[in-house]
Amino acid sequence: MKRGIALAALLALSPITHASDAYVDEVLKALEKKGLLSAQEVQDIKVNAREAERQAQAAAPQTAATPARPTPSPARQVAAVLPKPPEALRAWGRLQPRYTYIPAGDGLDGTNSFTFRRARVGLKGALNEDFYAYTQYEAANETPALANADSLLDAWIRYSAFDDTIGDIIVGQQFLPGYGRAPQLSASVERKFTEFLGPGTAGRARGIIVERGKLGAPETFTDGAFGDRLQYGFGVFNGPDVNTNNDNNELLYGVVAALTPLGMTVEDEYEIRDLPFKYLLGAGYSWSRDSGSADARVQNTLLGRPVTLDNAWLQLFGEFHVRRWFGWASWTQFASEDGDGLTLSRADGALDDRLRSRAWTAGFTRTFPLARGRHVALGLQYQQVDNQHPSRTRFMRILTGSSADELARGMDEGQVFQLMATYIFNPNIRLLNEYAWFDAEHGVDYGGLVSQLQVDF
Repeated sequence: MKRGIALAALLALSPITHASDAYVDEVLKALEKKGLLSAQEVQDIKVNAREAERQAQAAAPQTAATPARPTPSPARQVAAVLPKPPEALRAWGRLQPRYTYIPAGDGLDGTNSFTFRRARVGLKGALNEDFYAYTQYEAANETPALANADSLLDAWIRYSAFDDTIGDIIVGQQFLPGYGRAPQLSASVERKFTEFLGPGTAGRARGIIVERGKLGAPETFTDGAFGDRLQYGFGVFNGPDVNTNNDNNELLYGVVAALTPLGMTVEDEYEIRDLPFKYLLGAGYSWSRDSGSADARVQNTLLGRPVTLDNAWLQLFGEFHVRRWFGWASWTQFASEDGDGLTLSRADGALDDRLRSRAWTAGFTRTFPLARGRHVALGLQYQQVDNQHPSRTRFMRILTGSSADELARGMDEGQVFQLMATYIFNPNIRLLNEYAWFDAEHGVDYGGLVSQLQVDF
C-alpha cells in the first residue's frame, strides 16, 4: 500500500513547476510525518519526479503552444494524496526465517536448525493530524533474545502537535532513548553487543519520551533542531523491564543526544543510494533502580528478600555514510551496585561490590548496484565484550535456541569477527548471510553461519 501511495504522490505532484518546489517538499514531508512514506521513499520520489520531467521535456514536440489543462489547486492535490480513514491505519508485518549452522566441538552438540528470528504482525498509521499509533506482536516464541516472546512487544501512541518545537511525545511500550537502529535495518543478523548491554528488555520499556529528529526508535518523523543538526530524546519509564508495571516505585530515566552538522544520516546500514557525506556523533545516559534483579539472584536467595540495585548505562556512538559506504561504532558501559554495599556475584563467579560490563562495536558496509533495482552488499563487523552481569551472558552468542549446549556458548569476555554478504531485492526484502567467529578469553571458541531472509510488508 505504501508503494501505491508513493506512486500517487508522484503522479499528483508531477504537474507542479519548479517554482513550487517548496510546496512539493511540504507535501512529501506531511506524507512522511504520517508514516505513509519513509525518508528513503521521499528522496526517491523527488529523484524520480525530476528525471520524469527531464524526459518529458526532451520528448515534447516543438509545436505551437496549446492551452494547458487547468491544474488542480494545491489544496486539492494534497487532498488527493493524503489517505482517508480507515486507510491511514494499516496492518504490517516482519518475517525473518533463518538457517543456522554451528559445528559440534568442545564437547558440545552442534546446531543445524531452521528458526524464526522474528515473526511479527501489527497495526500502525495516522489516527488524525496529530496522533499516530503503532503496535507490534511477536509470534516467534522460540526466539531466545526476547524474555517476553510470544506476546506484545511494542504498543505506543505518538503526539506530534509540538514536533517543530520540543519534538514528538510518545507514550507506551517502546524503545528507550539511545537504542540504535531498528533491527530490520542493521547490517548483521543480530543486535550488537553494545545494545545487549543497554537498558530495558530487548531495548524496550513502558513510559513516555520526548524525541526530536530521526534518532533510533521508535519512529519519529520530525527533523532535528537547529536545521536538523541536533537530534535528541529524553524520557521516564517503568524500570527496568518491559511488560512490567511499576508496582515498586522504581523508575528508569534516559536521555540521548547526537550532533549531525550536515543533517541526519540515513536509516539503513545498507545504503543503496549514491549519497554525499554525512556523519553523526552521539551519547546517551540512563539510570534506574531494580529490585529482584537477575544480577542479584544469589543475594535474593540468601537474604530471602529482593535486593535493589542501582543501575547506570553510558553509551557513545557514531556513524557516517558516503557514496554507498556506511560505517558505525558504539561503546556501552553498564554498571550496577547495591545501595547497602552488598557483595555481588559476577558472571564468572567472582565476588565484587560492583558489576561493571563494557562492550564496543565497529563495522562498515559497501553496497553495489545491480540490474532491475537490486543490490549486493559486503560488510565487516568487530565486537569486543567484558561482561560481568550474569543476566547478559546468554545473549553474547549466535542466538538459535536455549538448550544447555547452546547457552554454554555464551561469552562473557572475548571478541567476535563477523563477515556479511547480503543480497537486496528491494529495501523491504533482503537475504543476509553472515559468518561469525567467537574468540573467548574463557570458554568456547567457535564459528557459525547464519542465512536469514528478511521481509517487511
